[in-house]
Amino acid sequence: MSELAPALQPSLQTGNGAISRADCASLTLVTIEHRDTLGRPLPEGTRVELVDHRGQQHHGVIDAEGRSQHSRVAAGPVAWQLGNLAGYHITAINDAPYHPVSCGLIAPQIAVAMPVTTIQAIYLPPPLVVDLRAPTPDGVDRLSHQEIEQLRLNGNNATIFVHGYNVPHGDWARFTHDADLSGLAATQPGTPRLVPSGSAAMATLCQSEAIDADERELNGSGACNWLVNMEYQLNRAAGMPDEDWRQYTRIVGVFWPGDTGTTEFIEAEFAAMKSGRRLVNILVQMIEAGITINLISHSLGARVVLTALNILGAHGMRQRIDNLFLWEPAVADNALSPDTPFTDRPARNDDPERGSLTHGPAREVHPLGMGTFPTAHLATKNVVVLHSHEDGILGPSAKDTLIEEDSGLLGAVRGIRMFLDDSTDDQTGKLGGAYSKKWWTFPPIAGDGLRYFQDYYFERCRNISKDCMQAFQTYTQQKARNGDDYAQWQIERAWDTIEQAIVDEARRVAATILWGPLRADTPLPDYDLLQPLSHHYRISEPMARLFAQKLRQLAQRDGWQPSDTEVRPALGLIGFTQLMLEPFFEEKIDSQTFILIDQSTWFFSHSAMKYPTPEICEKSYQEGIIVKMQKESRFGKY
Repeated sequence: MSELAPALQPSLQTGNGAISRADCASLTLVTIEHRDTLGRPLPEGTRVELVDHRGQQHHGVIDAEGRSQHSRVAAGPVAWQLGNLAGYHITAINDAPYHPVSCGLIAPQIAVAMPVTTIQAIYLPPPLVVDLRAPTPDGVDRLSHQEIEQLRLNGNNATIFVHGYNVPHGDWARFTHDADLSGLAATQPGTPRLVPSGSAAMATLCQSEAIDADERELNGSGACNWLVNMEYQLNRAAGMPDEDWRQYTRIVGVFWPGDTGTTEFIEAEFAAMKSGRRLVNILVQMIEAGITINLISHSLGARVVLTALNILGAHGMRQRIDNLFLWEPAVADNALSPDTPFTDRPARNDDPERGSLTHGPAREVHPLGMGTFPTAHLATKNVVVLHSHEDGILGPSAKDTLIEEDSGLLGAVRGIRMFLDDSTDDQTGKLGGAYSKKWWTFPPIAGDGLRYFQDYYFERCRNISKDCMQAFQTYTQQKARNGDDYAQWQIERAWDTIEQAIVDEARRVAATILWGPLRADTPLPDYDLLQPLSHHYRISEPMARLFAQKLRQLAQRDGWQPSDTEVRPALGLIGFTQLMLEPFFEEKIDSQTFILIDQSTWFFSHSAMKYPTPEICEKSYQEGIIVKMQKESRFGKY
């Protein structure tokens, strides 16, 4: 007789006179069909723990078809949970929607009956993360086949989000009753709840929109926290009802090492450009797969995405990105300008009616050429800049006026006090002053501004030749200033050696760059001495020589602190306000290729999008991003 035979009989006497025990008569076989919202079976081999109303556990394993079977389960309410499979959250059972956060808190109960019951469970697929914080084994960053398939099935599009400055990797949260689900997880009075032993599950979703949610650790930390919040708000803006998450779309989170452990903003900019070069492989992989792409960056994340797009544009991959959304970008307002001395083409002729291109607002002002991304605009169809004059991190807002007017010790003390009063993300931006002060060397809390380059090149040049040290030794420079011709000759010879090493690196890297189209399986080579220009695909010898000359000027003439130029205002603070009459920007703005969204009347802090007001939800997320995104492509299946 089969194992299920007793369950087919009445609880007292069978037809042949045998007596069946009552507990055996109520046993049933439960089959759960586990699939994600895209119709894919959950990973084979995943353990599933089911608990019946007697509290007994029934373990099963998901097979290749996505089914787990649980025998001898007592008829009545049951609950189950996946074992060691992070990121899959229940959204529907038997075609009825279930809130995934509620299900994470308390496993939902479903009644099963004799002799067999089949349950259809639908889960959100796991989060999509590109981790650029650690090297890959073969040097190539890529999504897995399953992740590419996830994007294909979910509308054949990808929305990529890149976080900003000083954000650690962080971790996902745990589901907790502190989330305040407004009764979603409430139980009927007196109703017992079935709790699987592994019920404290990992939460890769937004559990709470409260301002203090970070302090209560409800939405994870670091980059995980940013991804959770941005993903949830974009889905809300796209039209997801809170009671039915089956259309919920996972975005692709790019985690990059913006938390350098120092207050040197320039070091974080270096990390951003290195990460942008690595992001190229991911973008090319998606392009090769035919997936449409929308990019969203916050703050210094703009340097990551603009580096990647500058390389794509320079290599002839034109308009491969549907939309680029730069939210409070911590880059120069002329970052998208093609007018830079570090390109191979000659500068355009000056137009007397427009002003000099050599000294005009559209020209590169960074002493080492890190300010502009001249070919980035070629790689995308549209650029949307969401900026706010009230962003006190990127420049002086109304609340910062007093600090701007202060000077000396009093100003430093008030600046530190404001820094301590700000939120975590805003603190990291203010440490050392607003974006417009990123080259400062005072106060000490600000770090050393462009003197970071002095340390950077000192460490590298002493490995080139001992003669190079003359370029950095204070006493040799002092002797040269006092008229010592030999000391001056030593310094000039040192810089000649450094310049040749820079040109040699450009030749060496150029020799490793393969001809033909960019390939997803071929990493871009790294630059070291030419790191400030690493947002370019290929650095030619003329570019390298010009860079070496500018580096020498920064060191010898300026003492590593330029005196004849100022930091351009941040794009995230003023948008294109000072560039409206520049021919390139004027044409792009008129054609709506460059779109400006001035958020100044509703966006009052650098990271306000994490816990948005209703106005931010409507005007920034919905009208500024989702509506514009859906004109060119889609957000998931919305």
